[in-house]
Amino acid sequence: MKLGVIARTEIARGLAIQTRNFVENMPVQRTLIIDMPSVDCALDESWCPNPTHITYDARHHTLDERIVRDWLRGLDVVFTVETPYDWRMPNWCREMDIPLVVPGNPEFVRHGQEGFEHLGDPIWWWPTSWRLDQLPHGDVVPVPMPDRPNVAANPRDDGPLKILHVIGKRAWADRNGTDILLRALTQVRQNMEVTIHTIDGAAPDMVRRHNVKVTKVLDPVADRWSMYEGHHILVLPRRYGGLCLPALEAAACGLAVGMPGASPNEELASLHFRVRRNDRTLRLACGQVKEVTTEHADLAHMLDSIAQTRSLLAATMRPPLGFARWSDGWADRYLQMLSEAHW
Repeated sequence: MKLGVIARTEIARGLAIQTRNFVENMPVQRTLIIDMPSVDCALDESWCPNPTHITYDARHHTLDERIVRDWLRGLDVVFTVETPYDWRMPNWCREMDIPLVVPGNPEFVRHGQEGFEHLGDPIWWWPTSWRLDQLPHGDVVPVPMPDRPNVAANPRDDGPLKILHVIGKRAWADRNGTDILLRALTQVRQNMEVTIHTIDGAAPDMVRRHNVKVTKVLDPVADRWSMYEGHHILVLPRRYGGLCLPALEAAACGLAVGMPGASPNEELASLHFRVRRNDRTLRLACGQVKEVTTEHADLAHMLDSIAQTRSLLAATMRPPLGFARWSDGWADRYLQMLSEAHW
């Protein structure tokens, strides 16, 4: 099977990280690297086999059709995370009888909405079951993680609860619940050490507490796996979203993962926060989405509980329901699904 991948190469962006995770575990023959007009972190294409570069036209949201078709020739199947960067490409691939597989980002999918009938449909894969009944037809295919050493802090050691919070590039409507966590930390009673990671210097301040030490890492780290070392739990009071790479990566590294108890977090987290009743909706690219909100006082209480009861913390430091590893047969399953993909 001759497999091609469309790639981004920013070291700290989810699209590039998810693509690299695929390339490093699949027999990829060639890559089409998307050169964006502007980037917000360093680039690294060392993991891209047989690369061809193409410039993205950000004004028209298109790629050069001739370059794309030349790159496609001879391939059996193409894989690209979230987007082909030009929604005419599914039609080009159909004409050339080359299946185009896209693991979609559910909150960004405009397909099926009024005014977007012109968008070509690829072969969709969905990372979780979130909003599945409102998305174009496609299988639920988890995003496997590589085997990683357990680098979490020992839950039974004395000392503060060590919390990690990953913002990355802050998304619309405080997607990762940063504001909720910071409010909760003003009410916790136990000693805690909190590390916040962002890539663009945007990390809000909180009211200082004598029992809470906050460390902010404002720039991308060269090795993203190093973010997870020495923490007990990744805390993400996430308001919406169909996939969360930091949650999967944290679980791969042995951390507990705490998220609100709403879809799809049952598949992504091992500890679920109480969700406050909330009828607020968010207008996203995919349409109206009901916001998930954790009451900061409830979150503070839960953080205090696991800080005090280390056996509870230890019990949650396990992979969540939807967790998958490449080494657990997922490489073979991916190959089988790609080989069976067809228009």
